[in-house]
Amino acid sequence: MKARVKKYKLLFIASVVCFCIVSVFFSIEKVKTSNLQKQLNALDNIVAPYYEKSVFETPGGLAKNAGEKGIKIPIIMYHYVEYVKDAGDLIRKRLDVTPALFEDQLKALKKAHYETYYVKDVSDILDGTIHYSTQSAILSFDDGYQDFYTDVFPLLKKYHMRATLYVIYNYIGKKGFLTDQQIREIVDSDLVEIGSHTLDHIYLKIAPKEYADKQIVESKKKFEERFGIKVKTFAYPYGAFNNDNIETVKKAGYTGAVSVMSGEIQSKNNLFYLSRIRPGLFTPDSMIHVIEQMNK
Repeated sequence: MKARVKKYKLLFIASVVCFCIVSVFFSIEKVKTSNLQKQLNALDNIVAPYYEKSVFETPGGLAKNAGEKGIKIPIIMYHYVEYVKDAGDLIRKRLDVTPALFEDQLKALKKAHYETYYVKDVSDILDGTIHYSTQSAILSFDDGYQDFYTDVFPLLKKYHMRATLYVIYNYIGKKGFLTDQQIREIVDSDLVEIGSHTLDHIYLKIAPKEYADKQIVESKKKFEERFGIKVKTFAYPYGAFNNDNIETVKKAGYTGAVSVMSGEIQSKNNLFYLSRIRPGLFTPDSMIHVIEQMNK
């Protein structure tokens, strides 16, 4: 009897020890997984903030520039133009160009006798109804941040340059974004084309079709009614889109749309997912050289 009791005690102790070992193991693995996920998240913010890698590539089923020789039309893509105060805001820092650097880039374009155009001009350029030379570029700005009015707009006026601004309609008047009055002043300058960036900056690529369509179609209508302008071009939030989104953009009456795919060659084949260049690719001294050497 004593031997049996002793045996059960040993089995109980062994079970408890095994349970403790397993619990400790899973706790360690949980901590490891958590730490690994944090590291991966941090890495994503540094390496590919804001955009997923696939948006830099031509989506399946879309043949970029296939069968047609394109025209070199560099469209430079900006977001923030400011001095970022929060050193921990990696996404903002990654998407930012300082006002001083931006002015140096405008000076470089001016010095090289570059002419600036709007994104809405691309379709006419491709049709041959607007004269366009290789010494030309398009400045585009996404989201409609407050710094466009405080930092970009004065420099555009100073250097007599044009730009296209993609505004998120329902963000107008929100903290950090342009106000109604500022947009009206920008429109009245005739230096800036206002384009749509949807109602709410949603990820169109995976959104339900009906909802995505509303974001694309309604934003155009609301901009036109509110500001008395014609909205001709569109920018896909996060650079993400699919074939259905492209068809909706066309049916809504836009004449073109910009992507975040890198390059300078535009054609009628990619008129609704035009390539753009990120300004971080060059310094003011190398800007013209990089623009002229790309896609050769």
